[in-house]
This record gives sequence, C-alpha cells and structure tokens, in this order.
Amino acid sequence: MTRDFSSLTAQEALSIAIAIEERNATVYHHLGNLFSQFCSDAPTLAVSFFELESAERRHGALLISRYVERYGTLNTGVSEEDIRNFIEVPRYDVASVLTAVEIGQPGSARHIALEIAAAAERSALQYYRHMVATTLDPELKSLYEEFVALEQEHTDWLDIELGAEAVARNRS
Repeated sequence: MTRDFSSLTAQEALSIAIAIEERNATVYHHLGNLFSQFCSDAPTLAVSFFELESAERRHGALLISRYVERYGTLNTGVSEEDIRNFIEVPRYDVASVLTAVEIGQPGSARHIALEIAAAAERSALQYYRHMVATTLDPELKSLYEEFVALEQEHTDWLDIELGAEAVARNRS
C-alpha cells in the first residue's frame, strides 16, 4: 500500500531510517565482496566499501537501539517503497558492476559502484534532512541532525572519489 510521506508516524519514520541503513549496508557488502573477489587491482576500493558497510551497520544499530528504547519491539511494517511522493529509492544494479569487471573494464566497474554508493548516500541524506525539517520531537530531531552529518560525510567522500575518477578518465 502506497502512502504519503506526511502520514508517517514518528515510529514509522524511525523504522524507515533503520531500513535505509540496512539497505545501504547490504549494498556496500555486495560491492566490497565483488571488488575483493574480482578486482584484485582495486583492494582499497573493496576495503572502502567494507568500511562503509560497517559504518551503516553501526548507524542501523544506533537507530534500532533508539527505536527499542522508545517503542519496544522493532516493527518494520512500512518500507521506503511504501512511501510515495518523497523517497526516491535508488536503483542498485550491482550486476552491471560485475558485467563491467567481466568484460575487462575495471574503471567502468569502479565508476558504476561509486555512483551506486553515491545514490544510496544522497537518498539517505535527503531522508534525514527532511526528517530534521519536519520532526517536532527534540530527541528525534537531534538524532536526525546527527545522521545528516554522518551521511553528509559519506556523500562528500563519494563526491571526491567520483571527481578524482573523472579527472583520471579525462587524462587518459
């Protein structure tokens, strides 16, 4: 069932935040595995994706802790896909990364992977910024402000990586 974002309760909004962190951690885990198994010439990228996965898992654990403190048992009855007119769920085509690796285009694979990660982080950042703007509860607002800063760090790092990659491609 699709709902308007404005109809979310504070509990449902926090549940979606947890889902976002878990989704991103899973994507980074897949990308880290892919680069560690198939792109031995890019070990730092694999490590970077595993570090992002670890950070997202820590974020998720913090959100779960806050959720349980406030509401008791975790109930994930609503998902990002259920909310229309706000959340753009990024397309995660990890298979295209593997295809680029298989046809001998590791630079393309790196670019696609970084774009996937950047889309994930921008989506999360957009969500937390909206939550800061609309949440009345001071404790939750503070939590979402903290997550804006965390996701902004990830977004900034990915933008730097994508920029460096663009410069390197233009040189070749």
